[in-house]
Amino acid sequence: MAESEVQPKKFQWRWVGISLLLYVVFYFLPLALIPGGVLTNADVTQGSGALAGIWAVAGIFIIAAVSGFLSKDVTIWEPVVASFGLVVLQFCAASIKLNRAVVSSVSGILGLLITLALFFGLSYLGAWWGEHIQKASSAKRASKTDASDKSSKAQPN
Repeated sequence: MAESEVQPKKFQWRWVGISLLLYVVFYFLPLALIPGGVLTNADVTQGSGALAGIWAVAGIFIIAAVSGFLSKDVTIWEPVVASFGLVVLQFCAASIKLNRAVVSSVSGILGLLITLALFFGLSYLGAWWGEHIQKASSAKRASKTDASDKSSKAQPN
């Protein structure tokens, strides 16, 4: 096998766990702890509602991008799978707070499917974007290293 051939990447459960941890710490907990969140008894304020609305969409994309950027290998599907775990966590937390099953009705199931589709799309795009940033920054570092190597070789001792 030639060195230039690329081995197919295997799915890495480790990065599913890391991505899920990032989602829980930087997405779920902030949204759950703001006024009106599933872990508080406070009423929703105008500021907390606006913050929750913005972070509910942007947070998935940003955290998936960070996960894709931090991994050494290509990890696009791992943040997507982790985002599904986050959806389950959110629906469980909402069920506990409301003291009833959230997905027991048609509208609850429709809400779950819409949430899964939204999280799929945002996490996939975020991880893809993070991978491209990682690739661009690696290429930039490599070109700087090559340039410094050439300049050090050109200087006489």
